[in-house]
Amino acid sequence: MSENPKTDYMGAVAAALFMANLLFIGIFYLILWGFYFIAYKDSSQASKNHIKQALVAATISTLVALALNLFILMTTGYASATALIVAEVYLMLVVPLFMIVGILAFIKAVNERDYRYPIIGKLLGVTTH
Repeated sequence: MSENPKTDYMGAVAAALFMANLLFIGIFYLILWGFYFIAYKDSSQASKNHIKQALVAATISTLVALALNLFILMTTGYASATALIVAEVYLMLVVPLFMIVGILAFIKAVNERDYRYPIIGKLLGVTTH
C-alpha cells in the first residue's frame, strides 16, 4: 500500500470516469478534466500515469463520438438508416475496444499497479515497473 491513502485510488477513479464517459459522453469527460486539475499533483506516479492516459483516451473517444454525430448531422440526419448504422458501429466496435482497455486499467489501478494503455501509453512515454 501507498504511504498516502488519499492518493491510493486516484488512478482507479480516473479509469472509472473514462469508462463512464464511453456510456454518457460529455458530462463524465468534463468531470474527468476537473478531477485531473484537482487530483493530479497530489497523486502517486502510478496514479498520475493512469490519470493522464484516461484523459487522453477519453479525449479520443469523445472526439470520435462527436465526429460521428457531426457526420450524421451533415449527411442524412438522425432519422435515417445511416444514423442507425453509424450508431451501431460506434456502440459495437469503438465502445467495447475502449471499454476493454478501461477495465484492464481499472483493475491495475485498484491494485495500485502501473498499466500502459495500448498506443496511448507508448505515445505518452508511460513505462511500467
